Amino acid sequence: MRTDIQALRGLAVLLVVLYHFKIGPTEAGYLGVDVFFVISGYLITTLVAKGIERGDFRLTEFYFRRAKRLLPAAYVTMLVTAVCAPWFLNQQELKDFALQVVGAVTFTANIVLWQQTGYFEGASDLKPLLHTWSLSLEEQYYMILPAALMLLPRKFWLRAIIAALVCSLALCLVGASVKPVATFYLLPTRAWELLIGSAGALWMAAPDASSRIPKSPLVRALFFPSLAVLLLLGALPVGDRHPGIGALLICLATVVVILRRHEGFEQAALAKALARVGDISYSLYLVHWPIIALIKNAWVSQDAELPLTLRLSALALSLTSAYLLYRFVENPIRKAHIRYTPALAAKTGLISVMLMAIAPSVIHAGKNAVDYSEIRRTNFGLGKACEYDSPFQLKSACSSGEHPKLLVWGDSYAMHLVPGLLSQPQAGGVIQATRSVCGPFLHLAPQRLKNPESGLIYDRAWAESCIEFNDSVLEFVKKSPEIETIVLSSMFAQYVGEDWVHVTRSGNSTRALPPSIDNSAEALAGTVAALRAAGKKVVLIAPPPRADFNVGACLERLLNGRISFGAPNNCAIPWDAQHQTQNPVPALVLQAEKLGIPVIRPSDFLCKSEACETMIDGTMIYRDEGHLSHTGSRLLATRMDWAKLIEQRAR
Repeated sequence: MRTDIQALRGLAVLLVVLYHFKIGPTEAGYLGVDVFFVISGYLITTLVAKGIERGDFRLTEFYFRRAKRLLPAAYVTMLVTAVCAPWFLNQQELKDFALQVVGAVTFTANIVLWQQTGYFEGASDLKPLLHTWSLSLEEQYYMILPAALMLLPRKFWLRAIIAALVCSLALCLVGASVKPVATFYLLPTRAWELLIGSAGALWMAAPDASSRIPKSPLVRALFFPSLAVLLLLGALPVGDRHPGIGALLICLATVVVILRRHEGFEQAALAKALARVGDISYSLYLVHWPIIALIKNAWVSQDAELPLTLRLSALALSLTSAYLLYRFVENPIRKAHIRYTPALAAKTGLISVMLMAIAPSVIHAGKNAVDYSEIRRTNFGLGKACEYDSPFQLKSACSSGEHPKLLVWGDSYAMHLVPGLLSQPQAGGVIQATRSVCGPFLHLAPQRLKNPESGLIYDRAWAESCIEFNDSVLEFVKKSPEIETIVLSSMFAQYVGEDWVHVTRSGNSTRALPPSIDNSAEALAGTVAALRAAGKKVVLIAPPPRADFNVGACLERLLNGRISFGAPNNCAIPWDAQHQTQNPVPALVLQAEKLGIPVIRPSDFLCKSEACETMIDGTMIYRDEGHLSHTGSRLLATRMDWAKLIEQRAR
């Protein structure tokens, strides 16, 4: 048991936990997972390599030891989380959770969670088993590494590991721009982090290396800078995406500290304290995320961030639960003299199957006479095919008939209008030209300044593709004489928010500018001018009032009696006389109206003097913070008579 490695484990888990609980300066605390990857690669490769060289390595014994080490604590955590889930999770979250259980048990959680990521998918911080993606990725690595070392001659081990490392790192660098979410979750693009640890282990396995490498000038010179990187990088993030330069730096720093095995560091009080945390690091990693995720599911306040007292309470509960899990499950079973037998393997498999069978039971326990997952299903309009991710070409699924008179153009806030417009035949049918986050602005698109470590990326390349999409929509409109009216709509927040910049195009060049209400309104007016020049009438349907909490989730919890914290009265959206000037989105719509764009406002119907309604005559208007549900769209279209308003106001 190396104190320095245990200390690294302790540091890694503290970075992750404090980052998830938003306590202290840990803005890049997610890098703790990368530290774990390097440690795992180093230790497992050392274990396997020594066993193969001794001639007593057996795959069955190796996997049994891994199962004995990892499964008991993981299975207890999943079981307790499954018991709690029906009290905390809404119907769709329960369905997602059931798949997460299957993914965690089969070591495919990273693939399951990758598939559950998207603009319309549930927020990642509401998924109780989100953290198991990293455990699954490690187990997938453990499936490949021993077989590879057994098949290759000893002299090729290090060269093969380095070649695989370079290939994986290259895939990661390319994938971060092309497929950022897949790059985050999948083994081929994250294996380089474990391979850094494996390379360090094989380097140390060379003759006399254990005494020579720690004293080498390079390793000695890099030790203290590496220690500084490990201690500071969690608070001082580097780069604008993950995995990226920050992950590479912390992985290299980790392997340097492991190779150096500095006696002074091992004897330091800080290292010893971190090592004590490292002892329970696996249990703490397992329990902390389900606790905070379940609490976040129940939190439906206007304040998106949990109060500090609640976060500190969750942290205390996590530390207590982790100690109990370590003391009574993880450590006793790890130390128990249990040997592999086929019968024991069969029992383990049976327990795994039983745990997966709990998933349907969890869904059944959360069932209600009303199918809220159906009511709150994603509102793609005419269908998911109409969420374009490439230049616009009309698909048959994105047209309601042979010669529709209306074309709806914009982002997801244009999509959610379509069910309502389809419910009014007098509107003349609909063609849908929509792309999530991409509003109907010619030559202007939003770029997010800081992208989440595992979420969708809206970088310069994405912004330029948004501009290309809108250009293609305009070209289609020019060639479609049967289209009479264009309905524009967008959330607009991405064009006026502080976390975004404007990417504008002039000729063949693009540049980034600070977000501006005036510039956005002028760009929107430019779109309208181009449409009118093509002989089309135009009307803008403003986004409905958007909440600072998930309205759909709040209403479902309210109606189902599930545990809730901080819910506004009747889940209504607060509204006051200053809303138009305090919120930049209504200000943008007002500025666009001043520039001659006719506007239809759902807020005129939904909002009274103090609040905006979110449920009318038993119909849930919203599916989330701001998107209309299918039934909500149809209700608003009928009550407001969108078809008539469009006919009257479009010009």
